[in-house]
Amino acid sequence: MLSDIWVYDKTSKVMIILLLLAVVILATQNWQLGLLLFIVVAACIVWIKRRDMMQERLLMQYLDNLSYAVSAGTSYAVKNLPVGIAVMDEKKKLVWTNGVFRSWISSAEEGTSFRDIVQGQKVFKIWGKTGWFDCYSEGTRYRVFHKFIPGENENDEPHMVFYFMDRSDADKAVREAEESRPVFCLIRIDNAQEVTADMTDVERSALLADVTEKVLSTFNAQKGFIKQYSSSDFVACISSKALQNMMDNNFDILDQVREIHTVNRIPVTLSIGIVKSEESFAKQYEEAQVTLDLALGRGGDQAVVRLGNDVKAFGGKAPTSVSNTRVRARVIAQALREIVNEADQILVMGHAHEDFDALGAAVGVSHLARISGKDVHIVLSKQDDTSKKMIEAIRKSGLADGLLIDEGKAKGLVTEKTLLVIVDTHIPELVAAPELLKKVEKKVVIDHHRRAKTMIESPLLTYMEPSSSSSAELVTELIQYYGGEEEMNVLEASCLYAGMVVDTKSFAVQTSVRTFDAASYLRRCGADTALVNKLFAVDMEFIKIKAAILAKMQIVDNYMVFAECPKGLEDSQIVAGKISDFLVKVQGIRCSFLFYHTDKGLCLSARSDGSVNVQVVMESVGGGGHQTVAGAQFGDTGNINDLTAAVTAAVRKQIEEEQE
Repeated sequence: MLSDIWVYDKTSKVMIILLLLAVVILATQNWQLGLLLFIVVAACIVWIKRRDMMQERLLMQYLDNLSYAVSAGTSYAVKNLPVGIAVMDEKKKLVWTNGVFRSWISSAEEGTSFRDIVQGQKVFKIWGKTGWFDCYSEGTRYRVFHKFIPGENENDEPHMVFYFMDRSDADKAVREAEESRPVFCLIRIDNAQEVTADMTDVERSALLADVTEKVLSTFNAQKGFIKQYSSSDFVACISSKALQNMMDNNFDILDQVREIHTVNRIPVTLSIGIVKSEESFAKQYEEAQVTLDLALGRGGDQAVVRLGNDVKAFGGKAPTSVSNTRVRARVIAQALREIVNEADQILVMGHAHEDFDALGAAVGVSHLARISGKDVHIVLSKQDDTSKKMIEAIRKSGLADGLLIDEGKAKGLVTEKTLLVIVDTHIPELVAAPELLKKVEKKVVIDHHRRAKTMIESPLLTYMEPSSSSSAELVTELIQYYGGEEEMNVLEASCLYAGMVVDTKSFAVQTSVRTFDAASYLRRCGADTALVNKLFAVDMEFIKIKAAILAKMQIVDNYMVFAECPKGLEDSQIVAGKISDFLVKVQGIRCSFLFYHTDKGLCLSARSDGSVNVQVVMESVGGGGHQTVAGAQFGDTGNINDLTAAVTAAVRKQIEEEQE
């Protein structure tokens, strides 16, 4: 032990000098005693010197043993500890590796290029630096620490030393922890009332029991917790792994429930809201309720999953259920009247590039405002080419002085009591006047589209019915229950009727009993079908353009069509919409996609005969809409070939899921 080794130091020398000095002093007094003391001191010095030499030998032996132990330990560590060590020269090739590294990476040999060993890391970016990175090699994940070793002399080559640490166990632990993270789910039978409306008590109980058993068994099979807290509502908690399994299976619970036999042949559908986040359990439950509302707002029969900030939707195959009752329409109409009465003026707007549905619904709302004695204005976007004919008809009719205004004038009219009614959209980015939306505090939203990821914030009233054919249909129903002695004039009724004709493709899709009831009411109010037909009339130039586009169309899988409008085409959005509408009427064609160009870049118009949900397809490429009519804008970065491939893949996936 080092503590047992005595080392000769300066203190001993001082003591010897003092003893010799004492001998000299004593010798001056008595030389015999001085001589005797000198002999004794000399003997002591000799003994001390020999002892010191022995201790020095012991110390050297200890240091040699220690050096050997450190060298042996270092050698063992380099060769055998679970750390792979590799040295790379400036040519980015291995010059030395330890045994652990070679046992982990079999391809590691002297002279092997470092980039052939490490995946996902560009060597030139780390040369000359010290730090770390994660990488994969031969299927194993490593955390690699690297240090740059410059040459001691100018002629010496620099090197990089890499220390590889196997992260497989750590990754496995992290993955297992992630897979076991709890996820909150809210489940609702979204059309229980409609399905069981005409059933007997026995039939109703039997059906709900079958649905409940299917839901409970599915979530119990995922080893989760599920509790039914009402006849149509459930709350569940499953693991993240179970959630991934259900996502991989496209939430087949939706299909299983839909296939349950019902007496009236109306399929039962579920809506599921799920959230996975790092928030508290209370916050996750609140967010799960929001996602459930989103699923219901999109028409039901689907699961909406929020993963952090990302939202994914599954299902949505069944047609949106339509309630036969108009109770909600009556309640909304009464609430809207109260809100209108409190306002000093009403501003109405739709989405940018207003179509006949957006403008027709806006005209209908202006009628409601007028019979309430309020000043009303319809705010048009700068891109009003789609509804140009209807705009001209409104201006020529003298319906109301200054009824149609632009965003600039509208912003100058805004007061604290101004009410802004948004129709045919609920997405803030798509409104006709975005700055006006930010300026007005009191807002009402009326829309028939499935709810999107983003929505206008804090409206006083929201009326969203994805089951409705059009916003014009919704406004028509509100007019019937709004109250008031003044009837709609011919132009107002015709504008609403035109809106319904557009979105139903002349009553061919997305129609219900309520759709025809609304159309019948408009006809009784004087809706002029001849005027509507004039709005849809096309000239010979359009026929020529249509023929040129159709000549270059591409048919994929015998049921979907892609085409492109030429650049520089006037009213390209209108042309694309009309041609895509025409194509889905062709036998065998289930969906059509028309690319067109505007001053904002590449756009896409999508249509469906109802068998393909083009809203889901367009959402996959950053757009939106509803089941039969949708679209997307891509700006200057859009590539037609890449987008065609993406849309084709989304449609095929949907078709495959239907066939499973």
